[in-house]
Amino acid sequence: MTGTTRTESPVGLDSSALVRRSIVTFLCMIGIAAAFATLFLSMRSVMDIGGSCASGNVPFEITRPCPTGVPGLMVGSIFGGLILLGIYAFNAIGPNLTLLAWPVLFLSLGWSFLEYAFSPPDGSGGIVWGWLICGILFVLMGGLPLIFGIKLAIDGQESRISRIQARRKAVANRYGRGGTEVPATRNVWIFGLVLQLVAMGVGIWVGIELFEWATASNVSVQLG
Repeated sequence: MTGTTRTESPVGLDSSALVRRSIVTFLCMIGIAAAFATLFLSMRSVMDIGGSCASGNVPFEITRPCPTGVPGLMVGSIFGGLILLGIYAFNAIGPNLTLLAWPVLFLSLGWSFLEYAFSPPDGSGGIVWGWLICGILFVLMGGLPLIFGIKLAIDGQESRISRIQARRKAVANRYGRGGTEVPATRNVWIFGLVLQLVAMGVGIWVGIELFEWATASNVSVQLG
């Protein structure tokens, strides 16, 4: 009589499920962080030349061309980031940070608007009201959902996050390989959090390197 041996991981889970989901989570988070970093730097490069530009075949004379490589980086980071975010949402190990993408996007871009509103790249004095208004709107669009989500979490109310996680588990149980679902134990949660934090750091570095390669420039971001 023969049988199969189930290999347990150090955190008490089926090793194949943990390894598979960990790899997907790690790679997706690297890509997502790289997309955010690339989009952030690309937007700032456009703001450095006045906030608008044009490139390609357009029916008018281009007076302000876009920085080299920036149009492709912006399109790629937006669509690539969305695809990876969708994959991550259904495979995340540990805390599922999918809904934080919205606040991160708008707060980071809002920061750039506010910084440039008070410190215009052309060195002129005064306040650039157009960028100030955009900055305030972006901060509100990112900050209010974040505050609301934190309040829901603290109050212990059912939020959209919990519903999405429930649907993710249902889909994984129905369509996953052999119905294997990694349980959300404390050890896995901590492991997943550390894994994702490391991936974020790697992703930001990848995003900076990608931006420098595509634009043939050196990144020097001074905050504040």
